[in-house]
Amino acid sequence: MTTRSDPLYEQMAAALREQIGAGVYGPGSKLPSERTLMERFGASRNTVRLGLKRLVTEGLIFPSHGQGYLVHRQDVLVYNASRSENHDRRVSAGVDAWVQDIQEQGRTPSQTIAVSIEKASPDIAVKLGLEAGDLVLVRRRLRFVDGQPWSTEDSYYPNSLVKNTLVAEPADIPEGVIAYMASMGYTQVRYVDDVTAVMPNPKQADDLAVEPGVPLLVRSRTGYAESGPVRVTVTAMPTDRNVLRYELGTRQNG
Repeated sequence: MTTRSDPLYEQMAAALREQIGAGVYGPGSKLPSERTLMERFGASRNTVRLGLKRLVTEGLIFPSHGQGYLVHRQDVLVYNASRSENHDRRVSAGVDAWVQDIQEQGRTPSQTIAVSIEKASPDIAVKLGLEAGDLVLVRRRLRFVDGQPWSTEDSYYPNSLVKNTLVAEPADIPEGVIAYMASMGYTQVRYVDDVTAVMPNPKQADDLAVEPGVPLLVRSRTGYAESGPVRVTVTAMPTDRNVLRYELGTRQNG
């Protein structure tokens, strides 16, 4: 509860908090612009930003690229870690695995992709059967759901395996990299997952708009073709908005 003696940014945050709670600004909706809030509360831009920062810290809103501030959706998404490797399902869908999974849950996915060639770190080199310092091609994705930063996914491939292919292009591959690599003769037949929880570093906290005290769920997956390991994918997901699901047994849907 605030009073007139509270700082103006606290009063502004309280008013917006109440409106969010009352549904005036529902989950996924956009808050008024900074300029509008300045006029509404007779506040400076810095004061408005302090008030918005307070609501970001509380997990009520988040900054969205090109859209100002949006109200958080409180429901979580299921990341089905088992069937994401189902080759036939991906080929028939004709879209990236993550994109399909998000669309099936009634949400809107988007992502940015950057590609670089780097020297393999010792842990990545071991998983790929390389020497430390050997070149790997890295595809780094920052993924969004309904405009909200949702997860990061960094995939490492032996550079000699994927150079001069679509994998080396900083763009989406419609059928997904796994199906594309199968068309190259590298059908992935098994995978090994290592799952841990860590606190985000400053860059991760900024990229993913992670609220204070929220750890990341980190899954490192090594994919194997008949010839050996062909990729390592490291996915980082805030634990307050993701569920990592594994389906075990002889029968799996999808």
